[in-house]
Amino acid sequence: MINYSIIIPHKNIPLLLQRCLDSIPRREDMQIIVVDDNSDTNKVDFAAFPGLNDPFVEVIFGKNEDGRKGAGYARNLGMERAKGKWLVFADADDYFMPCFNEALDKYKEDENEIIYFYVTSVNSDTLAPCDRDITRNTQLDIIQKTNNWDIVYYVYSPWGKFIKRELVVKNTILFQEVQYANDAFFSMNVAYNTTQRMISNYKIYCITFRSDSLEQVATVDSKIIRFHVFYDIVNFFKSSGKNEYLISYTIILWLSILRNDKKKALQLFGKLVKTCGIAPVLKYSIVYFIRLKITVPLKSFLLKTPQTTPE
Repeated sequence: MINYSIIIPHKNIPLLLQRCLDSIPRREDMQIIVVDDNSDTNKVDFAAFPGLNDPFVEVIFGKNEDGRKGAGYARNLGMERAKGKWLVFADADDYFMPCFNEALDKYKEDENEIIYFYVTSVNSDTLAPCDRDITRNTQLDIIQKTNNWDIVYYVYSPWGKFIKRELVVKNTILFQEVQYANDAFFSMNVAYNTTQRMISNYKIYCITFRSDSLEQVATVDSKIIRFHVFYDIVNFFKSSGKNEYLISYTIILWLSILRNDKKKALQLFGKLVKTCGIAPVLKYSIVYFIRLKITVPLKSFLLKTPQTTPE
């Protein structure tokens, strides 16, 4: 019986993918799925692709799947092939901690539908500790202290979780096939569809910092893609009463676009107001500009393109 399916999307970082695979225990009750997202032949030796000759690893080359691409698609493809009771997601540049195997043993028969884990973080090159784990761990700390489970809606990275595959299949939950923030809607939708959840104190996963990772990209176009993702999420949660943070984040994204490309921001303004409401847009705009310590009149800011680089 397969208890766990580990799904790892990959693009152009074979050495880091091998590090990730090396951190995963080989078990008879585990299925390891690597989905390559159309890697560059100049960066990857496909004849020696990580996991290709490993009997515990199933390698899927996404470029052969109808021309679709992106980490969201790679994860969806991995879920199509998954057989395990639990889904476990990893990024190819991250890795699992030694206690992972112990957690696998402990929770394989657990009745919950989602188990949230604490994480740690390091610089990918130097392995020096960094601060990427602080937000996730603080969120879990607050939930444990206050029992406010609404906070899980903002724990939207898929790693550091065990998710029952039946929960995902029953509710037809998929990753969005977009270049950025493909995992946000998936994680929030999973959290929305269950109250059978728990937090484990195991730190099973290490997230890494790389300056060239997609998460560090902050161009106007990347922000627009993220804006559309959170626009969809706000609409999904509109009647749930869990919208305040999502609305504020969507507005802040829009204001960040406005700082760098007013034309594109104004094209999105109608959608923003329709979904978030004019009062919240005004409220968070004022807060945003105050925090930026704007020293010129707002009218001048809007009429003159600021000479700033994209965030």
